[in-house]
Amino acid sequence: MQHFCCITGCMTVPFDPKLSRVFRALGDDTRLLILEELRKRNNQTLFELCGRLLEEHAITLSRQAITRHLNTLERAELVQTAWDGRTKVHSFTASSVTDAIHPWLEPFFKGD
Repeated sequence: MQHFCCITGCMTVPFDPKLSRVFRALGDDTRLLILEELRKRNNQTLFELCGRLLEEHAITLSRQAITRHLNTLERAELVQTAWDGRTKVHSFTASSVTDAIHPWLEPFFKGD
C-alpha cells in the first residue's frame, strides 16, 4: 500500500505492478488503436491488424513495430494470443483492464 496526500486529503492506495504495466500500455496512441481494432473484431492475425491500421487509421508501421506493441499489450494482459494451427491470433481482454484499475480506484470512491 502506498500513502498519497493531496489538497483534498490523504489516502492509502494499493500498489500493483500490473497497474503500472496497464497504464504504460494504454499510454501510447498506436496501442490504443490496436485495442480498438481488436475490440471491434477479436481474433485477428498480425497481418489483419496491420491491414486494419493502415486502412482505418493510415498507420504505416512495420510488422515488427506492431509486434512490439502487441508484446507490450500482452505483458499488460490486455491482449491474449493463441495459435490456430500455424496462425497466431490476438484478442482483447477487457476484464484485465477492470481487474487492474478497479482496486486502485476503489479508495477514491470510498473516500478512504
